[in-house]
Amino acid sequence: MFLETAISDLKKLSGKKIKIYLINNQQSEISLKLKDFTLFLKEHLPDIKIKIKKEILPAYPAIKLTDEKEKIQIYYMAIPEGGEWLPFLKALEAITTGKSFLNQKELERIKNIKKPIEIKVFITPICPFCPLVVEKANQLAIAHSSIKTFVIDSNFYSDLAKQYKVTASPTVVINKDYFLVGTEAREKLIDFLEKANQIMYDAEVLKSLLKQAQADRVIELCQKDEKYLYNLLSLLKAPELFTRIGVMRVLEELAEKREIKEKILPSIIAMLDTKEERDKGDILFLLGLIGNLEVVPIIQKIAENASPLIKEIALEAIEQIKERETLH
Repeated sequence: MFLETAISDLKKLSGKKIKIYLINNQQSEISLKLKDFTLFLKEHLPDIKIKIKKEILPAYPAIKLTDEKEKIQIYYMAIPEGGEWLPFLKALEAITTGKSFLNQKELERIKNIKKPIEIKVFITPICPFCPLVVEKANQLAIAHSSIKTFVIDSNFYSDLAKQYKVTASPTVVINKDYFLVGTEAREKLIDFLEKANQIMYDAEVLKSLLKQAQADRVIELCQKDEKYLYNLLSLLKAPELFTRIGVMRVLEELAEKREIKEKILPSIIAMLDTKEERDKGDILFLLGLIGNLEVVPIIQKIAENASPLIKEIALEAIEQIKERETLH
C-alpha cells in the first residue's frame, strides 16, 4: 500500500531541482536500506540527481536532501516510509516549487535568525507525533539556509540517541543545548530556534537541559558565565519537582568552588523572604547542602517563628552545616 501511494505521489513531481546525496555509505543494514530508498526515488523520479559524497556528520550513513544551489540542508538518518513519507514528500514539493509550507507569521519569525542552527529530530517508526515535528523541521530548513535539519531513527542510531539521552519520541535537540520532547517539540520549535539565535540562554533552556538529564552541561555553562547562575537560581521556585531537584544538584556541585559559593549564597538567602512554605523549605534544604557558618544565625531566626515543618528543615540544615564545617 505504501509503495503504491509513494509511486503515485512521485509521478506528480519533477525532480529537476532536487539533489540527493548518499553520504559515507557503509556495508550495514541501514546503509542498504538508504541505498534502496534512493534507487526507488530514481526509478520513479528520473530527473532527480543522486550522487555519493563524504561529509562530516554526527553519525553515518545518511542521505542529504537539497536543492540545485545546495542551500537547503536536510539529512535523513532514517527511512522516510509509513508516517514519515508525507513530511519527506512535502520537502520534495517545497524544493521543486522553491517555496516552503510555512505560514507568513512563521516566516517572519525566522527571518531574524543569523546564527547557524542544527535541528536534530529523534524519531521511531511507530511514533504518532514524529511526522508532524519532522515536517516542521524540514520546512524550516527549506525556508532558511542557516537552519540544518537531521531526521534520526533512534533505533538505527542508538549510540547517537544515547549521547543525547533520548528516552522518548519525538525528541528535538537544537544546537545540543535545547531540548523539546513530545507534542511540545512541534509547538515550541520556533520559540526555541529564536532562543538559540540569542547570545544568552534563559531559564527555560536551562530547565530543558535539566529535564534531559544534562546537568553536567548546565554546570559547564554556569562555570563559563555567572549570568547563567542567576538564571538557574530562578528555577528554585519552579513548579516541577524534577527541576528544583536538578537545580539543587547543580548548585551543590558548583558550591564546591569557594568563589562560586560566595557569589550565589547572598541571592539564595534573599530567596528565603517568601510566604510559600514549599519554596522556603527547598531553600533551607539547599542551604543545608552548601551553606556556611555565617548563614546559621539567619536560619536560626527563621526557625524561631516557623511552622513545625519549616522548623524541622531549618534545624536539620543547621546541623548539616555545623557537621560539614567542623570536618573542614
